Amino acid sequence: MIETTRGIVLHYNRYNDDSAIVDIFTLSRGSVSFLVRDRRGQRKGGLHATLLRPLNIVELVFDYRPSASLQKIQEVHIAHCYTSLPYNPIKETVALFLSEFLHNALRNEVKNEDLYHYILYSLQWYDATNEGLANFHVAFLIRLTHYLGFWPNIDTKNMLPFFDLKDSIATETEPSHNFFLKGEEAARLPLFLRMNIRNMHSFRLNRSQRNRILDVLTSYYKLHVPEFRDLRSLAVLRELLA
Repeated sequence: MIETTRGIVLHYNRYNDDSAIVDIFTLSRGSVSFLVRDRRGQRKGGLHATLLRPLNIVELVFDYRPSASLQKIQEVHIAHCYTSLPYNPIKETVALFLSEFLHNALRNEVKNEDLYHYILYSLQWYDATNEGLANFHVAFLIRLTHYLGFWPNIDTKNMLPFFDLKDSIATETEPSHNFFLKGEEAARLPLFLRMNIRNMHSFRLNRSQRNRILDVLTSYYKLHVPEFRDLRSLAVLRELLA
């Protein structure tokens, strides 16, 4: 069945000399893996790899076959042209980190229009904004938990002394495992849950605090997303933002 949809490229991986596997989070089908011909070898009918760079927003036509593990793209076009994301070294590094993070987090995600539009709006906003962006990746990942179904279940007016990362709840007693927050970190959780890309500039975080939040978020996602892998781009992000 021929479908036309829009999507956000998450991952591009060379398969052999003239083809690649591309993972795209589509509006119509959720996460879909495609086998594409790569035009690096100048083969007729191939696709330029630059069209399918991670986080590119594309419009594509493909022949959807439910029984196939890899779908085939017939046409692909850029649906939104970034003005700063590919050209600003800091934004580009953040984008690399987020594309790897999303590739892990959305690996088995089905159609979810609200999630798609949240990611789309956030990327377009980040591309168009030039100030107060230091907390963007933190705010983005915090809010993403809402759309993926594991937003922390807490009473923001009466925070308990522990937050269980596995069960995603606040508790009066220390959990029997090691995946929890306590003390000041648990007490400040309601504050950080108010962060979004519109107000993130008002959160004054130093490098150490931001790194700690990323560590906690990564652990949290690993607990709630099956097969969430270690992030190679995290070290690069920390080095650039040091």
